[in-house]
Amino acid sequence: MKIATCFASAAAALALTAFTQKAASPSAPAAQSFGRPAALKGTQKVAKTTAVTDVVTAANAFIASLTTAQQTTLLQTFNTTNVAKWSNLPCGAQCRIGLQLSNLTTAQQNLAMAVVQAATGTASNEGYQEIQQIRAADDYLNTNGGGSGYSAGLYFIAFLGTPSTTGTWMLQFGGHHLATNITFGGGYVTGATPKFEGVEPLSFVTANANIFPTGTTVTPMGSEQSAMLAMLNGLTTAQKATAKLTQTFSDVLLGPNTVEGSSTTYPTTKVGVPCSQLTSAQQALVMAAMAPWVQDADDATSAQLLNYYQSQLANTYIAYSGTGNLTTNADYVRIDGPNVWIEFVCQTGVVFRSNIHYHSIWRDRARDYGGNFYTTVTGTKSETAATVFSVYPNPVATGLGLEVVMAKATPSATYTLRNLLGQTVASSLFTGLTTKVSTIGLAAGTYLLSVQPAGEAAVTARVTLE
Repeated sequence: MKIATCFASAAAALALTAFTQKAASPSAPAAQSFGRPAALKGTQKVAKTTAVTDVVTAANAFIASLTTAQQTTLLQTFNTTNVAKWSNLPCGAQCRIGLQLSNLTTAQQNLAMAVVQAATGTASNEGYQEIQQIRAADDYLNTNGGGSGYSAGLYFIAFLGTPSTTGTWMLQFGGHHLATNITFGGGYVTGATPKFEGVEPLSFVTANANIFPTGTTVTPMGSEQSAMLAMLNGLTTAQKATAKLTQTFSDVLLGPNTVEGSSTTYPTTKVGVPCSQLTSAQQALVMAAMAPWVQDADDATSAQLLNYYQSQLANTYIAYSGTGNLTTNADYVRIDGPNVWIEFVCQTGVVFRSNIHYHSIWRDRARDYGGNFYTTVTGTKSETAATVFSVYPNPVATGLGLEVVMAKATPSATYTLRNLLGQTVASSLFTGLTTKVSTIGLAAGTYLLSVQPAGEAAVTARVTLE
């Protein structure tokens, strides 16, 4: 088994081919989440009863293998504090929650990784395979000067909430240079981000068979680097001048919330070159550059997200800082769309100081943590909404109305019902304390109901149509 870096143009072509096949093939996986538009209604149940069910089945098998004390450590509360317990640093349990792999039996470790594999993508060198490559890199650091702070066993798994096909819960898996946060709601994937990936060294040959056969050449994030480079090299000289930022970036801007203290605050103004000004060939390179990150999600989710991000491409910007070659410390590139946010940066090596290593982040403005806590597209938290209005019945059968009742008198209010893509499906101005929101013609699924009383900020609650 050989996992090696390709030339930039070849890698971009492969990524683009994979994306095009997924987007165009009639046999592509059914859209699994994120709004469930009516056109996909007939296929949604397939995804719900297979892919997510497989994750839940694997999760329950893992839980059953644990002692009571281990289960207590594994099963955490789904709240704003715990969802942010991830980092890119080799800081172990100081910055993470859940069970450490090296503290589990071999059988338990296998069951834990089966959950991760069921929840992530199958594309070559992405998804689960890339997770394993990043873990193998830590084993390499351990035996090549990094010491005991690095190991494939120093990765943590936690379930935030109880795994099920009905409720809301999150799979959190990560360690040094890896943070995987996948949120499920009502049997669907409601968010595959934030996803942090980094690697040091950039390429190496395994010296043991812990993860890959001994002698395997492993190049984690080779496709990410080459696809981003192909995107930048596809720009004209004038476009490159427009895309170049004046700032210097030593790390990703929207990294971990806990250790580095970064907040989920996106720049208010998009900078760089808008994709609306690119040729179709250049736009295809942008989509190919997104693919290595988005394909870390399960195959059905990644296919739908790539299609959705493509629909937003005209309002998506690309920008870079540094040399533009992605070979030098502080070389940086960004893709910033209405929803998608991807950053890639080169840093001086930590263990191998004469080399560089990579950091990257993939976020989604509407879907980080399933859209339950941090979102700039669809409003605020449901806890806040409860102090302003209530909605019932919830869940409600499709076609029946939602009753909205204000908590206090207001001269007027506006309601907006959106799907998880952020698309408005109903909106109106109403007066008084109550109104009825029609759901006629809407597909079953999760929606976001925002209510804005006159002179106040809008608040948002989740509603489910069955």
